[in-house]
Amino acid sequence: MSRQKGSPLPSSDSSRCVKCGTCLAECPVFGAVPRESHSARGKMALIEAVSRSQLSETGLYRDYLEMCLLCGACEEHCPNEVPTLELMLEARQSFASRVGMKMGKGIVLNHMVGAARVFRMAMKAGWAVQGVMFKRIPASSGLHRRFPMPLIASDRTVPRVARHFFTDLFDGMVREGYGPRVGIFAGCMVNYFYPEIGESMVDLLGMLGVSVFVPEDQGCCGMPALTGGAASTVRDLARQNLEAFEKYQLDAIVTGCASCGGNLKDHYRGLLAESGIEAERIDGFMARVMDINEFLSRSGLTAHLKRPEGRQSGDEDTVRVTYHHPCHLGRLQGVKREPLELLRSLDGVQVEPMRDADRCCGMGGSFSIEHYDIAKTINDRKVKTAADTGADAVVTSCPACILHIRDGLRRNGVEMEVLHVTELLS
Repeated sequence: MSRQKGSPLPSSDSSRCVKCGTCLAECPVFGAVPRESHSARGKMALIEAVSRSQLSETGLYRDYLEMCLLCGACEEHCPNEVPTLELMLEARQSFASRVGMKMGKGIVLNHMVGAARVFRMAMKAGWAVQGVMFKRIPASSGLHRRFPMPLIASDRTVPRVARHFFTDLFDGMVREGYGPRVGIFAGCMVNYFYPEIGESMVDLLGMLGVSVFVPEDQGCCGMPALTGGAASTVRDLARQNLEAFEKYQLDAIVTGCASCGGNLKDHYRGLLAESGIEAERIDGFMARVMDINEFLSRSGLTAHLKRPEGRQSGDEDTVRVTYHHPCHLGRLQGVKREPLELLRSLDGVQVEPMRDADRCCGMGGSFSIEHYDIAKTINDRKVKTAADTGADAVVTSCPACILHIRDGLRRNGVEMEVLHVTELLS
């Protein structure tokens, strides 16, 4: 993944794009703002031009690179199999190393996200002041700003910072069982905003009889640093997390965050190798990482969830849910079947299919902060397809998607709950 400062970006992969335009129909950003520069095809042309020194790495070039959700839809449908995600990440990293990141973003990624104690202190401070800076929305768990703030729109619903973080509530061995030893990788969203998702994971794993561990030294997975081009930060975080989980001699490492899981599975091998970690240690870590849906499905949880004989899915007290496939789970990790199987096994739950269930909701991490107007347009489409199902709730497997879809439902006046799969299961 990393490149030495000043080294050019190779053009071979970007030049594989034959400009056919297949990606245009799949790109959520292009669908919201139909400009060539906002499409994967346009970005591949820009990356190729920069690699051949036909175009300079300017601030405008950086802005075009950041106008991407990294959802992977273009890569999934590309007839020429252009690795657009890797090219986008490499181009961002190349720009950051050669030109530099935006000042504010560089400070956050290098000095806050990369320093676990500083990040934790910042989140504690956030909990303390959120009552002053934000107002609680009636009948909702979200907040609206009280005063004008940079990067937070007046109509945006943001989640509350939890009073007790997940790693405050659980650390070390938290449930002793007779089965395998399983560690939970919390991720920032679960740890600081949605600890209830982590609690539901603990409950479900305990139901299966496994020994549950929450390593106290774990930190951010590094996805924000990776997508922002902060190469050294994400390498440091990868090493830190490897060492935190190695202490417990685990049989499996599970996460309830699609983006965390995607980063761990797709990038940690290369990042750890770049950090000088021995191949045997890397292989041991990588072999144990899986999404919570994968682990629960493989462990036979569906057998515990079967509805009683004679009960029909359409009974009056049945809860109707629809499932949104997170991009970094379904598309990047290939985990699509397992969450649906788990939901369909639940007594009293009927799954209603959603049109374009795997189309991005528009969150994209910092994308929805820096480009909220575009993110709203994309989210409005997701909200409409969810509402059209007539379901009582949207269920998904990504805390960031939960945040963004809740915001969209609130803005559009749609009364639907949004839950993580594990919350409904537990």
